[in-house]
Order: sequence, then structure tokens, then C-alpha cells
Amino acid sequence: MSLLRKEWMAREPDFPWLEAGDVAGLESVLGELGWLKPGERVRSAECAGEGNMNLTLRVITSERSFVLKQARPWVEKYPEIAAPWERSCVEQAFYARVAEFPAVADRMPHIFGQSESARIIVMEDFVDARDLTSLYKGDHLDDEELHILASYLRALHVATEDSPTPPLENREMRALNHEHIYVVPLDSENGLELDGYEPGLEDAARRLQADEEFRAAVASTGERYLADARHLVHGDYFPGSWLRTAGGIRIIDPEFAFFGDPELDVACATAHLALAGRPRADAERLIDVYASGTGAPVLDAARLARYAAIEVVRRLIGVAQLPIAATRGERAALLARARNAMLGARHEALWP
Repeated sequence: MSLLRKEWMAREPDFPWLEAGDVAGLESVLGELGWLKPGERVRSAECAGEGNMNLTLRVITSERSFVLKQARPWVEKYPEIAAPWERSCVEQAFYARVAEFPAVADRMPHIFGQSESARIIVMEDFVDARDLTSLYKGDHLDDEELHILASYLRALHVATEDSPTPPLENREMRALNHEHIYVVPLDSENGLELDGYEPGLEDAARRLQADEEFRAAVASTGERYLADARHLVHGDYFPGSWLRTAGGIRIIDPEFAFFGDPELDVACATAHLALAGRPRADAERLIDVYASGTGAPVLDAARLARYAAIEVVRRLIGVAQLPIAATRGERAALLARARNAMLGARHEALWP
């Protein structure tokens, strides 16, 4: 257990700290919140997927199953990193905001219960669903899935354009994300050991970190990320937030949501298609479907390219590494292409 976890649990002894396998504790909390039916008993509560930010449990009771998410004041995957405790409230606000838009809400889990004080969301369990981090291991998206991913984003952005009331600013989560996207990867003293992912990657990172032109472009893009804009964005639109279910693609984990640039979401998806080694045609299909729908925001191509480029960089030489097997030269080559995409303001440069 990390020191940060120990300190928080000692500081807040009455908070309902949940854990995988703690059936009795979970049953007590759910009962106190009134979320169990009369006579319903919790049978199991095990980790659901490889979530990064939150404790995520698949709960099986005597009558049903559901997924429970609890935010804690640390990053679940990296418990030595502090994280805003209010992110659960932001996620709850996102679900409430999009509930009236079927094209968005129908692609997300149904919410059964929410508690701000316990930092808990209880939501629909997509039985046998798998997240699409399988893309990093050779899986692919078919044309319909690409269409759904693009159409979801377009619907989200169109439905929320110029409607930031009540505000969804999410400034603390944005600050955390900004640090790990725009600052840590370019800090030559960040202590990250990269050669285990690819021999020579540390040297490639050092060269990029010393590139003043690149650093200036990243800083400018980071300032744009922190600025408020006109559309509600998912904020972390990558394969870990995409589920393949029996009913088609579903979208989860909007805890990084805020009113920002629509290019951010499209760029994040584009970057991860490049990181997964998918053909450029997949990215062009996603962008074209997004842009072709009624009322779609006009995407700024340069802004999209820069957001995509830095997302690639942070996933290659930052903390939040992806489940990609060790490589020989591929990461450094993609890192160089990301530099070209950033400075040339062309997302196409992410591909050879």
C-alpha cells in the first residue's frame, strides 16, 4: 500500500473505502445507500477491467450484476500519484448532462445510482464486454465500429455546443492531465526508465526533450488545452474507454470531461489508431464520418494534429504506458513522426 493511500485512509477513517473481495463491506455500504433490494445479497465484488483512475468493481448479487466505480484521492493504477477526489462528481454530472441525448446516452452505460459523499457511481454491467486495448495487440476495428466511434463524438459535441451551464470545468483533473501530457514527458529529470520498452528510447526522448521548437509548440498546445471552449468533450477518448459488447460499441469513463475543443477527442482517437499500428485509412474514416454529419463542428486541422501528436508522445515517453509489447525501433520512429506532426500541424505525418 502506498504512503499516500495510508495517509488518506488514516485521515478519513469514516469514509467507506471499498476494496475488491470485501463483500461484507460492500453490502453494508450499498445497503446504507438504499441500492440493494429487500433480501438482495452481494455474492462477489472483483476488479472489472484494467482501470487506471478509479476502483472499478464488477458486483454480482443474488439477483443481478452491475459495475461500481469509486474515486479515491489517488490514481488507482499508480497509487503514489494524487488525483482530484471530486472527479466522481464530474463524471456524474457528465452522465446527467447527456441523459437527454439518446445518440450519446444510448452508447453509454445506464446509471443505477450515484453518491457524491461516497464518490460512487453504480452502472450497467456489459456482461462479457472487452475494452479495445486489444487494438494494441493486433485487433482491428471494422467499418461499423469506426462509424459508431465517430458518430458518438459528433452527437456529443453537437448536442452540447454553447451550453456550458451549469459549468463543467473539471479544472483539477485538467491540471493533472496537463501535467502528465504536456510537462512530465518533456522533463529530462522525470526519472522514467524507457529502454525497457525499446532499446534506445531514452536517447530518443532526450533529443526530443532538448528540442526547443518542439517544446514551444507543446507549451502552446497545453495552454489551449487548459482554456475553456464551446463543446463538452469526453476528455480521454481512447481504446481503454471503448467497449466491444454484444450490442455494439459502448463508451465509458468520462471523468476527464470538460467544455473544450472538439478536436481534442477526435485527436485522441486518431493518436491511438497510430499507436496501435492501425492504417491511416482508419483515422481518415473516423474523421470523415465525424465531419460529414449534420451540424458537426468544423475541425481545425492544425489543432487536431497538435493534440494528436502530443498524445502519441506522452504515451511513448510518459507515465501512462500502453499494453504494447517491447519493440525495436518502432517507438522511436513514431516519436519522430509525432514531432513532425506537431511542427507541421498535419496528423497524416503520424504514419510512414
